[in-house]
Amino acid sequence: HAVTEAFDAIDACASVMLFSDNVSVADEIALKDAAAAADVLVMGPDCGTAVVNGVALGFANVVRRGSVGIVAASGTGAQQLMCLLDAAGVGISHCLGVGGRDLKHEVGGRSTRQALRALAADPATESVIVVSKPPDDGVLAEIEALGSDLGLRVHFAILGEGRPDLTSSTEQFLRSTGHPVPTWPAEGAAPDLGTAAEQGSARDRGAALRGLYCGGTLADEAMIVAGSSLGAIRSNIAHDEDLLLSGDLRAPGHLVIDFGDDGLTRGRAHPMIDPTLRMERIALEAADASCGVLLLDLVLGHGAHPDPAGELAAAIRAARSTAADAGRDLPVVVALVGTDADPQGRADAQRLLAEAGASVFLSNAAATAHAVSLLGSPA
Repeated sequence: HAVTEAFDAIDACASVMLFSDNVSVADEIALKDAAAAADVLVMGPDCGTAVVNGVALGFANVVRRGSVGIVAASGTGAQQLMCLLDAAGVGISHCLGVGGRDLKHEVGGRSTRQALRALAADPATESVIVVSKPPDDGVLAEIEALGSDLGLRVHFAILGEGRPDLTSSTEQFLRSTGHPVPTWPAEGAAPDLGTAAEQGSARDRGAALRGLYCGGTLADEAMIVAGSSLGAIRSNIAHDEDLLLSGDLRAPGHLVIDFGDDGLTRGRAHPMIDPTLRMERIALEAADASCGVLLLDLVLGHGAHPDPAGELAAAIRAARSTAADAGRDLPVVVALVGTDADPQGRADAQRLLAEAGASVFLSNAAATAHAVSLLGSPA
C-alpha cells in the first residue's frame, strides 16, 4: 500500500516521507519522477530520518537550529552528522532524507536533486552537506555539478574506500566554514590510549573484532575504518560477496553485523526500538574466546527506545562478567550518537555505559579506531 498512498500524496501536491522498505526500484523511480513534476519531494523509500523546520520525522535527534542543510542518503549517517555539528555548536535548517538507493546508478539521485533545489530556495539555508553510503561515482559527479549550478555551497560526507570517515568530513566542513573543531566527547577511555599490549592486560584477550550495530551506515563506516588496519571483515552487509555472512551470522575472525538490515527486521521492529536480537548476540560473543573487543553503537533521539542505555549497560556488565569468569578480558567500546536535548539524554546515557565498563565516544570513527587498538595479538 505504501506506493499507492505515496502517489495519492504527490497528486495532492504534498511531499512524502516514505519510511517503508520493500518498494521496488521501478516504483521508486516512478514516484520520484511524479514528485519532480509536481515540484514536491519524496524522502525514501526506506527513509528513516528527516528533520523539517525543526520537526523530527522517524528516527531523529534534537539538535539546534541553524543554517546548515543536510541531504541524506543515509539515516544513522545523518544522525551522526547532526550530532557532531550540534556538539560543535552548529545548527541545521533541515535534514532531508532521500532513501539509501537514491545515489545509486538506477535511481540517479532524483530526490537528491529535488532536495538541493528546495534548499537553494530556502533563505534559512546557507550551506549544504550531502551524506551517503558509497554512491555511484557518475551520479555523485552530476550532483556536484548541480550544486554549483544552483549557487549552493555543497560539502560532501561520502563513505567509501579512500574517502574520509564521517567525523573527518564534519571536521573539514567546520574548518572550511570558519568554525572551530571541538574535542569530541569521550568517556571511560581516552581516544589516544595505546594497544592492548601497552596497557598490559592481566587476562587473556581474543584477537577478533566483533561489531554489533543497529545503524547500517555506522556499521559500513566501522568496516571501512577497521578494515584499513585489520583487512577482511565479514558482514551481512559486506560489499564483497566472498565476505557476506548468512545463516546464523557466525564465522571466525573479524565480524561487523548490521541488525537493522532489511533481512533482520522482517516481522519485527528495528533494533533501535527492539534490541532483542543484538542483546542475544552480545551474550554469545561474551562466551566466545576469540572475541577480543565488542564494538557497539547506540543511537538516541525521537523514535528510538526510551531507555536504550539502561538495557545496554546491563548487557555490557553481563558480557564482561562472563568473559572474566572464563579468565578473559573483554573491552567494550560504544559509539553513542545523540545530544543532551534528546529524550533519553546523551550525558545520562554516556554515564550509564561508562559505569558499566564501556569506553564511550560520540564519533563512531573514533570508537572504531579505539576498538582496533585494544585487540589482542592473533594466536
